[in-house]
Amino acid sequence: MKLILHKPYIILWALIPIMLIYGFSLGDTTLDLNIHDTYYVISKVQIWYGIAHLFAIYGILYWIFINFNRKMINSLTSIHLFSTIIGLIILTILSPLFNQESANFQKENNYEAFVFFSQLIIVLIMLLAQFLFFVNMGIGIFRKQG
Repeated sequence: MKLILHKPYIILWALIPIMLIYGFSLGDTTLDLNIHDTYYVISKVQIWYGIAHLFAIYGILYWIFINFNRKMINSLTSIHLFSTIIGLIILTILSPLFNQESANFQKENNYEAFVFFSQLIIVLIMLLAQFLFFVNMGIGIFRKQG
């Protein structure tokens, strides 16, 4: 726990190679999004590369704040890291359970609806955690040095 609070960038940077290897192992699988009349096809490898870049940026920002002795709130740092990492793990586990063809809400299948809404709630929690990171960063900028 002490490592998470005092050097969170190490954890974020350590997860980058794991995400890149996992993204590379997915091969040419895609995520298909149908929004109104537009159909988006995104490679899952690119999604994991983007998440790895995001972790690198977060790690650099945490490193800058710690090296310039800017005090951030430890509880917000813990919430950000745990909800982001655990959320990614849960989404990785839930995503194979969710079948795109069965995501049609006209069907009366509670299992697919449960998995879909579980993923939606986890994504919303992760987005809230990213917002808390920026709040924590703003507090660290205006807080006294420590």
